[in-house]
Formats: sequence, structure tokens, C-alpha cells
Amino acid sequence: MSKKLYNVKIDLTVWYDRNFLVEAYNAYEAEDKARDIAKWQTMHLIGTDIPVESDGDWSYGDQEYTTSYIELEE
Repeated sequence: MSKKLYNVKIDLTVWYDRNFLVEAYNAYEAEDKARDIAKWQTMHLIGTDIPVESDGDWSYGDQEYTTSYIELEE
């Protein structure tokens, strides 16, 4: 039996999280403000590939912002 060549694509998911304390009239506005801040703070990551010396880079795919929760601060 001879060996065959396979092209295998691996997706790498890296998660960051951060809490934001924002002043808003309601939870929807608070989420919008927090998302805007998060996007502004992570803009430099958009389109950034991870270089690998030997056999090609990890190519940038996408950034997704997910809201885990919104709580009223007391």
C-alpha cells in the first residue's frame, strides 16, 4: 500500500474576553457601546496572519463578537 498526499485544513479559534462598564439608558444601548469599544480596541487584529517560517502562514479568517451577558451594575 502506498502513501497518499492529503490536504487537511485546520481552523484555529482563539478566544479573548473582557468586561466593559458603560453608561447607557438601557441594555441594548450598553451592548452597542461595549461592542463599539471592543471593535475599536481589536481593529489591529483584523487581517493579521500568523507567520510560520517553514511551510506557509496561518491565514486570518474572521473575528466574531459575542455578548455573554448584560447585567445592571448596582
